[in-house]
Amino acid sequence: MTGLQKIGVSGACIAVVAGAAIILRIHQRHAIELKKLSDAANETLARADRGDVAAEFKLGRIYYDGKGVPKNYSEAVRWYRKAAEQGYVKAQFNLGDMYYHGEGVPKDYAEALRWIQKAADQGDMKAESALGYVYYNGEGVPQDDTQAVVWYRKAADQGYPLAQQALGYMYFNGRGIQQDDTQAVAWYQKAAEQGDPVAQAGLGYMYAYGKGVSRDRIGALRWYRMAAAQGDPNAKQALASLKPPPKTRYIELGTAVIGFIGGLVCLLPLVGSISKRRFGDWRQTVIALLGLIFLADAGLSLYAFAHDLRCSPYHDMFHLARRVLVVTAIIIVVTVVLPAKKKSLQTRPAGGG
Repeated sequence: MTGLQKIGVSGACIAVVAGAAIILRIHQRHAIELKKLSDAANETLARADRGDVAAEFKLGRIYYDGKGVPKNYSEAVRWYRKAAEQGYVKAQFNLGDMYYHGEGVPKDYAEALRWIQKAADQGDMKAESALGYVYYNGEGVPQDDTQAVVWYRKAADQGYPLAQQALGYMYFNGRGIQQDDTQAVAWYQKAAEQGDPVAQAGLGYMYAYGKGVSRDRIGALRWYRMAAAQGDPNAKQALASLKPPPKTRYIELGTAVIGFIGGLVCLLPLVGSISKRRFGDWRQTVIALLGLIFLADAGLSLYAFAHDLRCSPYHDMFHLARRVLVVTAIIIVVTVVLPAKKKSLQTRPAGGG
């Protein structure tokens, strides 16, 4: 075995030993964490057996999440029920939620509503929001948009983002309340600032189309991107639609090239006259102005090629400037260029044969 081979084998052995040590260390840490969780679960169980209502709720959560014990929805329901029957509001909501989703018990909207209502009556914002959702969808109760708004508002006033987003939706669509874009924006804004992706996408839409707020394409893009980063499908679709089509961008590039060439053609005669200190009549100056207009329009086209105008704060200013340039160019062509061309043709001597 050569020296180089020995070095290679030694390096491989060191790598294997180091890898094994790392794996062992990770396993040890994991075992320690599991023991801590198991000890915490046993301690909580001991307190729950003594009738500690907070421990009963906590034990329900432990069984629901499977932390320190095997995940067991039936046991979670059992301990939630013990705490809920003593009026523990979080346990009441969680128990109702498990009945709603059929976790550990058969799905039962009526029983879900009973426990959620108990929690909502104690002011639990998650329960209030859930109750709004139940009335909105008519699950276990007759469908009632007005009641949905009442419960959504109770939770929204406590700062619960899911309810704020839902209340914004109700205002935007006029469901259970008079349609009001301004109020929709206000509630979407509250939820969006807390990171709710649906509210962020909704707020992006409001800014994009100027509903309840001044139209702001940059603002729309910002909120759409925040929602899309969290996986919101509507925001992703909106962002895709905001990308300018390649065909449009290349038309703007072609327009810029044509405008640049036209500008040079109009300006070169005046430049030549100035260099020779031979100044033509006023028409030459006006045609040079036309050349500057062509160059300015070429600059606008280059800007449109490089940016999505729908998301630009200069969108309205851009189109106003382009209209002014086009109208000015048409006036110059109609009043100066065409008459000069016609006069030139009329005064040209006829050729002899």
